[in-house]
Amino acid sequence: MIVCPKCSKENQDHYKFCLGCGSDLPRAEAPSSATPPAGIAAAEPVAPASAADTGQANVSANANMATTPSPPPTEDLTPAAVDPSPARASAPVNTGSACANCGANIPPGFAFCGACGTPIGGAAPAPQSSAPVSSGQPASLILIQPDGSEGGIVEIPDTDVAVGRDAGGFFETDAYLSPRHAVFRAQGAQIVCRDEGSLNGVFKKIMPNEPVEIKSGNVFRMGQELILFEAIDKGANGPDGTKRMGSPIEGLWGRISLIVGKGRLGNAFPIGGEGVICGRERGNILFPEDGYISGVHMRIHSESGKFFLTDLGSSNGSYLKLTGETSLNNGDFILMGAQLFRIQT
Repeated sequence: MIVCPKCSKENQDHYKFCLGCGSDLPRAEAPSSATPPAGIAAAEPVAPASAADTGQANVSANANMATTPSPPPTEDLTPAAVDPSPARASAPVNTGSACANCGANIPPGFAFCGACGTPIGGAAPAPQSSAPVSSGQPASLILIQPDGSEGGIVEIPDTDVAVGRDAGGFFETDAYLSPRHAVFRAQGAQIVCRDEGSLNGVFKKIMPNEPVEIKSGNVFRMGQELILFEAIDKGANGPDGTKRMGSPIEGLWGRISLIVGKGRLGNAFPIGGEGVICGRERGNILFPEDGYISGVHMRIHSESGKFFLTDLGSSNGSYLKLTGETSLNNGDFILMGAQLFRIQT
């Protein structure tokens, strides 16, 4: 591997330019073979990238899948098996897009062509089609392990597939999953998810610094805190014109409450004016004992009568609970039970 001296990204020995920043890569004194190395152990964190580079499809990089004592998943949830045979450069599979400059294959997620250094963002679209370029791989859920590497893979067909403890495999050992937690199916370039009335729900990670509209009754998660958002009832008259008792405070438009159990709420915090900022060290509402919350984590504000949730670039992210059927796009992250998954379509 060649380590980029500017951004420290690891690149294959035959690459001339860094796939992370596009810089020229240092060359070894002795020229290396033009064939990418094959047979990288699944336990190495570079295994998912090498599988894409060599054209292998549906290869699991989860080192502990082989050591998990649980039985294999049901036939509807068969994780992709690790292919022990070396990659064969003679039969490559296109798992990414083609470079507009030199035609070389660019794996998904890379910013520059490894052969000529052309930025992907500046590449012209393929003239033969305006549709999104397919990755050449089936739609799937990819388990993200605590160290950030990719783990087990569950392929998602265009028919319903149930996920939960009853599915076996790495789902069976997660006590925070319901027996039948959620149902997934591939639909075009998306995966559709439906919560099956699970106890702990399904959460989608929101993009940092991009406001997401929320409604009264929505539940979101940051760190280890589960939080309910509610719009404050302004005390409108009843259908027959009767006024409600009480004196609502002017300027308040919402509140968040900590969920401490099924149907049980803990501390509540009012929200008014320009909104509130939540964090571990700075903001209007602090959670100093939750080490998974960033110093400044998220903001809740109102604009034009609507309510918005914004992750402020936190380290561990903010997650919004899904309601009803939800379409998920390639690259989305979802949290189910105690496990994080990436959507691949």
